[in-house]
Amino acid sequence: MQIGRWMAQKAKDADKVNAENETQRRIHQEKLQKALIDAAKEHVQVNLPNSDQPAIPFCAIISVPSYPDKKFDAHDGEVNAARFSNSGRLFVTGGADRKVKVWEKVNGNYTLKGTMHGSNAGIMSVQIDPQEKLVLAGSHEGACRVWTLGDQRLRHTLTGHSQKVMSVKFFGAATKVVSGGHDRTLKIWDLRSRVCTRTIFAGSSCNDIVINEGMGSQVASGHLDKTVRFWDVRSENQSSVGEITLQGKITSLDLSPDMNCMLASARDDTVKLLDLRMNQVMSTCSADGFKVAMDYTRASFSPDGQYVICGSHDGSIFVWNAATAKLDKILKEHSSSVVVCAWHPDGSSIISCDRNKHAIIWTNRY
Repeated sequence: MQIGRWMAQKAKDADKVNAENETQRRIHQEKLQKALIDAAKEHVQVNLPNSDQPAIPFCAIISVPSYPDKKFDAHDGEVNAARFSNSGRLFVTGGADRKVKVWEKVNGNYTLKGTMHGSNAGIMSVQIDPQEKLVLAGSHEGACRVWTLGDQRLRHTLTGHSQKVMSVKFFGAATKVVSGGHDRTLKIWDLRSRVCTRTIFAGSSCNDIVINEGMGSQVASGHLDKTVRFWDVRSENQSSVGEITLQGKITSLDLSPDMNCMLASARDDTVKLLDLRMNQVMSTCSADGFKVAMDYTRASFSPDGQYVICGSHDGSIFVWNAATAKLDKILKEHSSSVVVCAWHPDGSSIISCDRNKHAIIWTNRY
């Protein structure tokens, strides 16, 4: 009964959001057409007002970035994690060398802004908070750490997982952290008190988590037992409020921009698109030669939700059309398994990282 009520409310909320999205989409298309015409006539310099919170770039993807513009050694060994900040001005990487690195875009090029030390094992997950003041990482030693970006000082060490932490995310305006680990638990941490406020026993080792605060602070977790589980973190109930079982170990999750769809990459060499309104698989992305190499291979949506991207064991990057699940293109430049791919928030570039310390920035510049 609880799942039924939750699904009914979710469908009702989704219908409301869809109606609002349709209106906004129509307005957006009209504005975009006019903006493109104006942009073709002249260059316009826009000066943004000062703000404590970085502006989020306007996203209008016309084509998938496919030119390997920059290739560099990001870490001394395997690069396990990479993520852009909300503004796209920064991106952060984490490696098997136990380091967290922050890179900044200056004059069109990304340069190393700082290196965060303090972890005693390889980094598996990273994130910059929305205000670009904090850096979060989870590691093989079962700990989560938070650094301040300005001075690169370690501020919090959150210990409690008994095995490696595979995924960490800021939650609740960066005052909380949610972590998922191979000890089969999810933990919620309060950064103000520096304590774990809740432990959820998830039943299987967790490889990734996503947070949908628009749906009542819901957390989804992907597991080695091939199941995606949904949790209401406001409730003290230890039971999940929904589950979707796939055919392979879940390696990553990502939420679509409209929050109606989720992708789940799996070790059966597929990327599934899940309909969150119907709680079922919507379509499957696969291709000849595509092979998910690791239990923590990370796939992602494009910022407009039109494309799905995931790295393969042979160093290729596969791109699918999300609406049709058909292969759009294959990017080839890496020489070893691609671990993670992440989009710039405005869709202008992609960062991909591999097991041989290399990172590549893909753009549309030829």
